[in-house]
Amino acid sequence: VADISCGSTMCVARKNDSTAVSWGWFNATGVDLTDIADISCGGNACVARRNDGTAVAWGNNHYGGDASDVDLTDVADISCGGYAC
Repeated sequence: VADISCGSTMCVARKNDSTAVSWGWFNATGVDLTDIADISCGGNACVARRNDGTAVAWGNNHYGGDASDVDLTDVADISCGGYAC
């Protein structure tokens, strides 16, 4: 394991092979967690930045888990805190 980030309801770990796994109340079922460069969790949502500069978010939709209407390309840095990302 290269990095771990936890919020109040979930955690994500980035492995040395650039894949990630998530567990807890809002796991990342159906989320592609490959080629991961960075991870961050808030209270109810997590975000992962890939090596190609794209990012993916999951968790409680009210706190940043549903980022389907947000452009998550060309992302340089990620951060979550409190309840949201």
